[in-house]
Amino acid sequence: MADASPPAPRILSLDLLRGLDVLLMLFVNEVAGVRDAPAFLLHVPPEADGMTVTDVVFPAFLFIVGLSIPFGLGGRLERGEAPRVVWRHVLTRTFALLAVGVLMVNAERAAPGGPLPPPVWNMLMTAAVVLVWSAPAGEAAARRCRIRRAVGIGLLLLLALAYRGTDVAGLVQMRPHWWGILGLIGWAYLLAAGLYLLAGPRPAVFTGAMALLYCLYLADRVGEAPWLVALRPFLSIGSVLGSHGAVVVAGVVLGLMVRRAAREGTPPRALAGRALGYAASLAAAAVLLHAAHGLHPGFRYAKSMATPPWCLLSSAWTAAAWAAVYWVADARGFRRWPSVVGMAGENALVAYLMAPFFLSAFAASAPLLGANVYESLASPTAVGLVRSAVFAWLVVLFCGLLRRRGLRMQL
Repeated sequence: MADASPPAPRILSLDLLRGLDVLLMLFVNEVAGVRDAPAFLLHVPPEADGMTVTDVVFPAFLFIVGLSIPFGLGGRLERGEAPRVVWRHVLTRTFALLAVGVLMVNAERAAPGGPLPPPVWNMLMTAAVVLVWSAPAGEAAARRCRIRRAVGIGLLLLLALAYRGTDVAGLVQMRPHWWGILGLIGWAYLLAAGLYLLAGPRPAVFTGAMALLYCLYLADRVGEAPWLVALRPFLSIGSVLGSHGAVVVAGVVLGLMVRRAAREGTPPRALAGRALGYAASLAAAAVLLHAAHGLHPGFRYAKSMATPPWCLLSSAWTAAAWAAVYWVADARGFRRWPSVVGMAGENALVAYLMAPFFLSAFAASAPLLGANVYESLASPTAVGLVRSAVFAWLVVLFCGLLRRRGLRMQL
């Protein structure tokens, strides 16, 4: 029977934190191409033991995905949706993230010499994805949406035949080389959302699951479990489901705390204090595990290996950042945030999808203009940093324009 209690009020800080993270993600992705960019805006080298703000962006998004699950899925269940309907929503969303992730990975590996130049292929692929996964704004738009979806599926099939990959042969040369960032989000979301649907809003269950998932990572990293080793060519269980999944589960724990506090009328100061205490506990766990970094690389701060210390410290920073935004936006009622932050929060995954579209447009226009105008602005450093910031801003504004025009995506 559905819970008859009134729904918890909307937490503005969730959308704001997501928007800030997306803007930072778009910015640092472009800073990677800026000449002599500051080291703190670049990823730490794979072999290094350390982190920068850029290394926190992806796990922060994973944490926010988990933070939103008690509100999204919990709200659906409390509105009376049948569990099977909610499960279908979770599985559909996971499939979309996995499929688009693989498409984006193949776009990065496209080889010249095919029927379509790689930039043009990527632009058409993005357009097809938008057509396939666009959501109707109402009953009147449902029929048009079905037509758009059919057109998008047909275009994707043609693009699959036209695709030419690097060091790949055959009629269809697209391959699941890896799942891509969206695919990694999809797997971690499926694990945490499935656990929520099976266990319900029980913080103790999710706290225990977080610890077990980090144990799963370490077991896979050591390589002594034959079944984990056998699955690596298809799915790296330790990192994709273990450590990445643990970050999302950590976000669910905070989401449960926030939702319970909202329902019980907990004072904002007390909730912010609890969130900071939770962040401190995650940070302490990261530091304690990192103390063993001399024994095995799995105990380093290393994004490339998705190590538990990196995941835990990233989760701690994100929880602390949420507490700060919550205090300013929800507790103190500050509403004069730049509109672009809200737009980024509402169109997070679409913004990530559209950024390569614009980069491909610059590349496709280079033969006509004699040079890639965007890449030419990569130096000097100050110009490159401004270019990256303006690019992030324009991508989010474009996504907001699409949303105002009634185009929403089910990603």
